[in-house]
Amino acid sequence: MKAGWGSSYSSVMEEYDRKRNEAIRRAEEVRAQFCRRSPAFAEADRGLAGIGRLLLEAGRPGPDKETRWAEARRKVEELRQKRAAALEAMGLPEDAADPKYECAVCGDTGYTDAGMCACLKRALAEASLEASGLGALTRTQRFDNFSLDYYRDSEENYRTMKRIYEDARAYADSFYGKGSGNLLFIGGTGLGKTHLCCAVAREVAMRGYRVLYCSVQTMFSDFSRERFRSGYGSDEGDTDRYFSADLLVLDDLGTEVTNQFTVSVLYEVLNSRLVAGTGTIINTNLGAKELRERYADRITSRLFGEFAVYVFAGRDIRAQKLREK
Repeated sequence: MKAGWGSSYSSVMEEYDRKRNEAIRRAEEVRAQFCRRSPAFAEADRGLAGIGRLLLEAGRPGPDKETRWAEARRKVEELRQKRAAALEAMGLPEDAADPKYECAVCGDTGYTDAGMCACLKRALAEASLEASGLGALTRTQRFDNFSLDYYRDSEENYRTMKRIYEDARAYADSFYGKGSGNLLFIGGTGLGKTHLCCAVAREVAMRGYRVLYCSVQTMFSDFSRERFRSGYGSDEGDTDRYFSADLLVLDDLGTEVTNQFTVSVLYEVLNSRLVAGTGTIINTNLGAKELRERYADRITSRLFGEFAVYVFAGRDIRAQKLREK
């Protein structure tokens, strides 16, 4: 898997291994301290450390296997009780010598008997956000800190933005991969388009979908570099991610230098994703008329025919915040 998703899984699992090994190492240090303090604890701990051999012996085939298993279980319970009693005598809880895992559910393995642990799903989602370019943005631009108060300059603007906010949130909450639809945010600078794009992308990524967020300039640069390298026999570049992402968020359409190459790339990405049914969100400072004047019909027909179009209203939020200081 390209564009960081596969490497994200590997790096997250490496971190899980590190955390688990560190928890076990600290527990071993603690047990060593307890052994020096309490001969009773040391005796029970040594017995539990060698229990593997006892269980192996108990598992041998034979007519007395059940008897051996029962005796092994009795021995394990006896040793645990002795260790617990030794800990109690030192004024310590029963689990004082156990590894302290960050996730008590999976023991920092990332998996339970039911499958992937919720903690691993969250960690992978966070790694996906970092790989998608959304890591820093989504720490400050989320649904819970998107304020509609900045649109109270008129009742109409407030109603418009309240509907856009609610629709964007519904899109994020109901996103299910292919067939989820596409959004086009249109409006002037500072009206909250990027904020809502980030908020949607974060929610979708946290639900386990692959999200890619970038500016159109970054996308065109990636395709340009790949075209340049292709003449030198290099492997396929990072542009696969623009087609394989479950959700692609393109920021600032219209800020690029428009030429035959950029128009061709934009059409290829949009058309391929529409055919595949994967979700795309685009925001732009250009109005509908400017988009039609700037881009070919084959692009604008897809933007206005296959995307839910939202025209943002209000006054520049950045300017409002500056006046508040």
